[in-house]
Amino acid sequence: MSALVVAAAQLPACGHDPEQNLAVVEAALTDAAAAGADLVVFPELATTPYFGGEPPGAYRDQAQSLPGPQSERIAERAAELGVAVVFPLFERDDGAHGSAPSFHNSAVVLDEQGVTVPCVDRTGQSHLVARKLHLPVGDHPAPGFDEPAHFTPGQWLGVHTVLGTRLGVLICYDRRFPECWRELRALHADLVAVPVAGSGGDSVDFFLAELRTHARENGLFAVVANKIGIEWVSGQPVDNYGESCIVGPDGELIAHRPGADGPGLVIAEIDLDVLAETRRTLRYFEHRRTDLFPAAEEIA
Repeated sequence: MSALVVAAAQLPACGHDPEQNLAVVEAALTDAAAAGADLVVFPELATTPYFGGEPPGAYRDQAQSLPGPQSERIAERAAELGVAVVFPLFERDDGAHGSAPSFHNSAVVLDEQGVTVPCVDRTGQSHLVARKLHLPVGDHPAPGFDEPAHFTPGQWLGVHTVLGTRLGVLICYDRRFPECWRELRALHADLVAVPVAGSGGDSVDFFLAELRTHARENGLFAVVANKIGIEWVSGQPVDNYGESCIVGPDGELIAHRPGADGPGLVIAEIDLDVLAETRRTLRYFEHRRTDLFPAAEEIA
């Protein structure tokens, strides 16, 4: 389809009850479907607080195998509503042959029939889930953040084909790395879903500028979903700032929900036919010096 109604769900900050958090996701999905959405993107770790500053092992009792109870419930609801979903969650991968489990900051892409849509990377390999690649460590947005103590980083970046469009997923911190966007463009992505748990410091001052720049440089639509409100991490308040948005391939804001507006949907119809014209006008990708930077070559 050339026209697609996309929505970013700006969810309230999560509490510690996973069932209640999942119910909030379901309610937002229902509201988005009622508003005509074809695709809904949810924030990072949509059913738990962001726990990067907690002691190692936190929330592991809530980690989800795939398929698992949470993903299956959202898949059933997606099928009932006829809506595709990008559903981020805390993943447990039990591996094979009795290996120790690994834990990941992940997102499942479901089509409008509730079927999990894998991504395909530059080698042609298929992967069931998108995983966060870059794991921050440090004192931003609050002291003691250490994602590698909680998650194993993903080892692939690929494109999911859903609703006739090619969709990439960049989870929160991954959005800050230009090579991620360039790789998705090289893989012929049309649209990038960006689930975020964005909070703290000066981040909000650069949030929209950063997203608009990456979308424009690569000729990609972006659908960005953040939480809004305070989550508590090791007794410290982490204030998610919202600012969920939909960005066009020219970098213009198509729709935006300021943090001051609280929880709610950002929804807009996008015209995928605009991609070709925008890319003819803004020829940054075409003008790359791949003789100097061969890693930036387009995938055949």
